[in-house]
Amino acid sequence: MAPPRVTDASSALLEPLDTRSGPWWRDGRAVLRDVASTLRLVASVDPWLLGIEVGSGLLQATGSVALAWVGKRIIDAVVAASRGTGAVGTAVRWVLLELAIAVLLAGLEQLRAFVGGVLLRSRLGLEVNLRILEKAANVGYARFEDPDFINKMTQARREASARPLGMVTACLNLLTQGASLVGFTALLWGLGPWSLLALVVSAVPPFVFELRYGRAAYELQRARTQRNRQAFYLEAVLTTEASAKEVKLFALGRWLIGRYRALNEEFHREERALWGRRARALFAVRALSAGVFYGVFLVVVGRTAAGALTLGAMTLYLTVFRQGQSALDSALRSLTRLYEDHLYMSNLFEFLAVPEDEPDEALEAAGAAPEGPPEVRFEAVSFRYPGSDRDVLHEVSLTLHAGETVALVGRNGAGKTTLVKLLTGLYRPTAGRILVDGVDVATLSPGTLRRRVGVILQDFVRYQFSAGDNIGVGWLPAREDPAALAGAVSDAGAEAVVARLPRGLATPLGRAFGGDDLSVGQWQRIALARAFMRKSGVLVLDEPTASMDAEGEHEVFLRLKDLKRGRTAMLITHRFSTVRMADRIVVLDDGRVIEEGPHAELLARGGAYAGMFNLQAEGYRA
Repeated sequence: MAPPRVTDASSALLEPLDTRSGPWWRDGRAVLRDVASTLRLVASVDPWLLGIEVGSGLLQATGSVALAWVGKRIIDAVVAASRGTGAVGTAVRWVLLELAIAVLLAGLEQLRAFVGGVLLRSRLGLEVNLRILEKAANVGYARFEDPDFINKMTQARREASARPLGMVTACLNLLTQGASLVGFTALLWGLGPWSLLALVVSAVPPFVFELRYGRAAYELQRARTQRNRQAFYLEAVLTTEASAKEVKLFALGRWLIGRYRALNEEFHREERALWGRRARALFAVRALSAGVFYGVFLVVVGRTAAGALTLGAMTLYLTVFRQGQSALDSALRSLTRLYEDHLYMSNLFEFLAVPEDEPDEALEAAGAAPEGPPEVRFEAVSFRYPGSDRDVLHEVSLTLHAGETVALVGRNGAGKTTLVKLLTGLYRPTAGRILVDGVDVATLSPGTLRRRVGVILQDFVRYQFSAGDNIGVGWLPAREDPAALAGAVSDAGAEAVVARLPRGLATPLGRAFGGDDLSVGQWQRIALARAFMRKSGVLVLDEPTASMDAEGEHEVFLRLKDLKRGRTAMLITHRFSTVRMADRIVVLDDGRVIEEGPHAELLARGGAYAGMFNLQAEGYRA
């Protein structure tokens, strides 16, 4: 079988690298901006830890230069003692000083490893992840149906805990290596300015290539964000309980693994192409650096043999040149790392800059819902999903009178669930408005609106929490109120479900963490109880009994007849046996209201509703 074709996105990685960034100096300004933002972020987490990291790094740089200088003194003292022109004690004192410096450097190294590698990394990783999660909590639901937003969030989360500290570490390394270079430059000046030029020539070419391929690696990761998400999705399908049943029943394992393998083989080919070119280029420039060093080595050895330099001076210059070469190379690598980290940090800052169009609001701040059932009115409401070229609702006008129960019926895709999303504020109408007791919901904060609306969705979440928490999340202020929980359980007819749990409401649910699992119908009872936790004037039930047996459905609707008193209710269902509990039935088709009225009246008309009802009833009779 032929290998999968490399996608356009990955092919683009082989093109010139700087098409997005523009001139290098513009990138330089962006790097400085992101460095400043990252340092402010780190300082906000723990300025004391940052100060310790900077101070210990500078001491390390000073100690490295001091070691080279003391090493020269030791050799010169030893030579002098061997010739009888100096005392052995002088050499011993220099050795003891070098030992003290070495011990200090070892301590500083461990201090930096503990402060930066453990404490600061942990604190910073938590802070960055919290900011990402807070951003996700403060944007509207529509963002989560936008692939561009999901890609931004994925890119921000991918290396969010490592890159900020990496940028700080690179800054500190640049600072310490720069300090070391100042000392090494002063020591090398005695050999001649040409040695400084050789030092630069040996270190700059690797820097240029590292910078180029660092950018290429970033572009590679950015281009494959969507495909990475696809690979993670395939892993989840193959390894989670929610999908394992169908994978087994439909024998999907080999097929899914094949798709997963194809994606990752494509990743492998891309990385092999990029890193192969990088390895060849860096081998050449590293060989150049080695050649420059040994050229300097020959010059210094020749001058020493000719008597122009002492043995201690030779050792000093060779040591300093090698260490200077290493320090300059490390400093330039830090610049490369800064540039790479800036590219990844720009993802984080871009995500954090997304406008918070729906700030998370404490439920208590929303205030109490008004007493009594409200009137809900849709006035010429049209809606088009972002990015779509057609409306899914067309000038829908509909009134739910105070205390009335209205059932919405229609084919899949008719617009029923979209009306629920608009009523609950997950989306805003493209045109028209929705009024609750005469108040346009667009003028209400999301918390205020949702305080007035209780809802159970067809795709409700099965939280891997305790049974009490699964119900209590319906109204967090009463999550630990036994009376409120018991009332919601009773309203949903979930007493038998809770009674069979070994620890009652304290029993963990779901198998992810070893809890008790429930049948789909039992989970739906828990979800109903969750909806009844919120004592709201509007009750929205989207297929509330879809997973229940006939007996359970009948029992729930008997309860709903009592519960809907004092509430305005909207019921969405495909089961026509249940719509008769509604005061009025509204039929939607292609985003338009085509019929409305009581059950008997619609049957008598012989229209769309009668046709759907009779078709379903015929199935039961057959």
